[in-house]
Amino acid sequence: MDYEFRVVSHTILGKQAVECWRDGEFVAGIYPHLDGIRIVSKFMTDVSKETEPGLPSAIVKLGKKPAF
Repeated sequence: MDYEFRVVSHTILGKQAVECWRDGEFVAGIYPHLDGIRIVSKFMTDVSKETEPGLPSAIVKLGKKPAF
């Protein structure tokens, strides 16, 4: 699978957003949110937390078909 990230201007918020594309198809967006960031995707199947020494992160799994 080929993933590509694009930085775009969010039309409603007027701020930068990141689009995630897989094999030429839009699969997720990352946008600013009052409490941090918002990740939106109809392909999202699971979210888990990881903690490497001094570097917490979140893993968002994206399925091949829409989750709903």
